Amino acid sequence: MADLHLGGWREDTLREIGIKTFEKAIDISIQENVDFILISGDLFDSSNPTIDVMAKAAKKLYELKVKEIPVYVIEGSHDFSPTGRTILKVFHEAGLLKRVTSGEQTEEKLILKGVVDEKTKIKLYGISGIRGSLEKATYTLLDRKDLENQEGQKIFLFHSAIQELKPDNLYQMESMPISLLPKGFFYYAGGHIHEKGEFEIGDYKNIVFPGALFPNNIDELLSFKMGGFYLVDYNNGILNKKYIPIKVAPVILLEINLEGTHTINVEEKVRQAADKNVLKDSIVVLKFKGKIEGSLSDINFKKINLYLENKGVLLVKRDTREIKAKEFKEIKNSSLTKEKLEEDVIVRHKDQIKIKDCQTETVSFVKTFMNILSREKKEGEKKDDYNKGILSESIEYLSKNNLLEDLDETSLT
Repeated sequence: MADLHLGGWREDTLREIGIKTFEKAIDISIQENVDFILISGDLFDSSNPTIDVMAKAAKKLYELKVKEIPVYVIEGSHDFSPTGRTILKVFHEAGLLKRVTSGEQTEEKLILKGVVDEKTKIKLYGISGIRGSLEKATYTLLDRKDLENQEGQKIFLFHSAIQELKPDNLYQMESMPISLLPKGFFYYAGGHIHEKGEFEIGDYKNIVFPGALFPNNIDELLSFKMGGFYLVDYNNGILNKKYIPIKVAPVILLEINLEGTHTINVEEKVRQAADKNVLKDSIVVLKFKGKIEGSLSDINFKKINLYLENKGVLLVKRDTREIKAKEFKEIKNSSLTKEKLEEDVIVRHKDQIKIKDCQTETVSFVKTFMNILSREKKEGEKKDDYNKGILSESIEYLSKNNLLEDLDETSLT
């Protein structure tokens, strides 16, 4: 399995369904008496997930440990950390899973050590994914000949898009040529591509992308409705693959054509579409399209959600990207950068801003102060240190402009 992205959804309901999908996948694996489980990246949606998400994942992984079913993993582009501060390292040290990415780097080559599964004696190797497909640099150092010359049955885990294999709709995604993977492995467990697929190219047999275990965004909900994983049986040189879809809650798409509809009648359109379906315990995606009379902000989505929730819907997601309002006028100006737009807004409203005794011109003052307040948190910087730094810089800047009198961090606190 791959691309679980546990903790990734903003909505509590979808986040919980994602976790339940993971739990169900583990339950099925236990029932099938598997020898081991592979996770090809992005078990979590970040390298430092919430305590609640970590606890639920750890509980399920502990069940596998008790039943002596090892879990072999690599980091994905989401749960990888360049500093090594990832929860996967903690889980590895706790014996809940095993990372297969360890290796030794000489001046010119990276030699992977891999892990040997005690029960099957299968050798497992892998390279983690990194945001922006920066893992390609690791592959260029990889001693592929060393891996290809290793005897025995071998599996390679990777979390990268492959140029020759990626779907047409992902043509803009960063990818790497398949030639960067070592040849001759009997199974290639892929991740990063959220669409399932099985491939063979020359010396590369059984390249499998299971897709996301559960959809990760509204487009995936619309396209896939659900996710799943593969059960793979390898016996006497014969490999059989079986895809196992997992449905915790059905995803129902309601397409609402609003062409020529006034905003006050949108709710009735949704009611008519909803009443034709059994929606209890489902995730409903409302996909609107067409040109409406009025403004999008006039549509009472809160009332629409309440109506659907009263019919037993677990969660309502809406897609309004294809709604067009007649009052809308498109403005195109390629010269307006983000910074220029911000400055234009400040200039238009500067007369409403009265800053007495300020030593800096108003527009310059506001822009500088905005930059101070919008500074991003540095890698490894603690939240308290980050907040204190912003506060200190703000006080210093305001003081320089005679806007604070006898005020420091202590008195402000």
